[in-house]
Amino acid sequence: MGCRGLWNLRVNGQWYRSCHPRGRISSPDHPITVKTIKQLCDAPDKLDGWEKAPFPGPLDSDFDWVYTVDLEVRTLTVSFWDSAGGNLKPVAVRLDLATVCQASTLSIDDLRQLPRLWPMEDHNKASEPESRGMVPGQLHLDFGLPTPLNEVQARFFIDCIYPWRYYIDDPLTWHYQSPVFNLMSIALLRLAAWDLEVSFDCDVELPIRFYSIPSWSYPRDNIYWFHGFLVILHGNIESQAMISSAVMKAQPYIENPASQGRDVRMIIISPNHVAFAELSNNTLSCTRNLVLLSDLSATQCSPGFRALSRILTSDCWQKSKMDRETWQHKIPFEMLQLIMQKLEPRDAVAFSQASFTAERCYYASLPQLGDMGVRTSPLLVPCCGRRGGLEEGGIVCSTCYAWMHSDCIDGQGQAFIDQYVCANCQTGESSAGHHPGGIQRDSRRKRRPGCQVRLEGSSKLLQVRLLKPAHLRPSLRFFRPDLSGVPPELITYTIRFNGTFSGLAYGLDDEH
Repeated sequence: MGCRGLWNLRVNGQWYRSCHPRGRISSPDHPITVKTIKQLCDAPDKLDGWEKAPFPGPLDSDFDWVYTVDLEVRTLTVSFWDSAGGNLKPVAVRLDLATVCQASTLSIDDLRQLPRLWPMEDHNKASEPESRGMVPGQLHLDFGLPTPLNEVQARFFIDCIYPWRYYIDDPLTWHYQSPVFNLMSIALLRLAAWDLEVSFDCDVELPIRFYSIPSWSYPRDNIYWFHGFLVILHGNIESQAMISSAVMKAQPYIENPASQGRDVRMIIISPNHVAFAELSNNTLSCTRNLVLLSDLSATQCSPGFRALSRILTSDCWQKSKMDRETWQHKIPFEMLQLIMQKLEPRDAVAFSQASFTAERCYYASLPQLGDMGVRTSPLLVPCCGRRGGLEEGGIVCSTCYAWMHSDCIDGQGQAFIDQYVCANCQTGESSAGHHPGGIQRDSRRKRRPGCQVRLEGSSKLLQVRLLKPAHLRPSLRFFRPDLSGVPPELITYTIRFNGTFSGLAYGLDDEH
């Protein structure tokens, strides 16, 4: 048969999947494929060899075919890679199950000629509201200077997108009505708020592949409160009218008695963008939409995540509330930092959310990473990576919120005006959109640089681990019996959401 892929099945409201350990699967034109589909239709309760799944599995880059049998709506969806236009991209076609069961095989040529299924685009077209509701004014936010914590968050963002890129690149799993969108949205929010646990328990399942399922908890609703902000998930926010439509959808939360009489600050997230809105004295104002996920998201920090991390870790949007609380005994800031470092990860997060003073202390360093310091910030200060000098001679791009030193960019002949636009934004690179398969195309075979840090006086690289340590990979000995020259790639930290592995693991390497 010589093909790779997996089976998805929905029956009685529950998703299941069947996946050979090596991804082996029959091709559409092989008789066993239609035979399997008929067996599922005739005996949906016989699921030996199937495992429960929270959502269907995506089309992996190593797959040829993914079959999704939905007995709820009686359809078969076949996903595969299409090379039309010169670039591989995942596509899907949908067939009626009754028609499939009458056939002996499925013609590959016919499948490639059928109309493509694009649920993400279909929903985006339907997102334009009939009633535009209130007309929002312009919300201006000064995100301020990035912190060392923001640089590490930007690195986590990139490294999180990369292992889970197949779920984001597949239009069947990445759209507004998919639970994958809810799950990844809360992951990005947690990274942006540092609402996570750094664990030293390094026994994790790597690499992240087609058999991996992101399984951290996530809100099932599309509207919920998070760190004092009202989060609204919406299908499309490419226009001000769509942003206004998202706010109108959240009216029951805004009109709640607990919310009356105070400003409501909203974070609006779509599969590709993020925007921020504020309702104050019945007046709505909002920012433009910012790119949150694009084809470049596994290699560059997006403007949307830069803004999101600043909003959730600083007072750039809302006034500090430290004056609203008093402590019976005044604790020096250094002592409070020491307490934070000694707390268990979940306790540190809880402490920061229980006190405004503790929250400021929490975000003033690298919580849960002890005495680690960040030496350079290339993701947030791309001109040279130096944070020093930004207060006096720094300038921020008004489009992507990257910071530059005026000395670094003076040679470009750019006038230093309030609305400075960096070179990448002038070429449109920072506003690149997201296309099916785009993250995989842009990030494949690219080296993943680490974060330059200092720990206990030594210069190190905080490097993402995509594989288990060398000594835990017996297969290496088949190719190289002597592993003395193989980098050990030890795992020092893992990132978890409420105790669940996020797919992020890191080690500390010496610089060469």
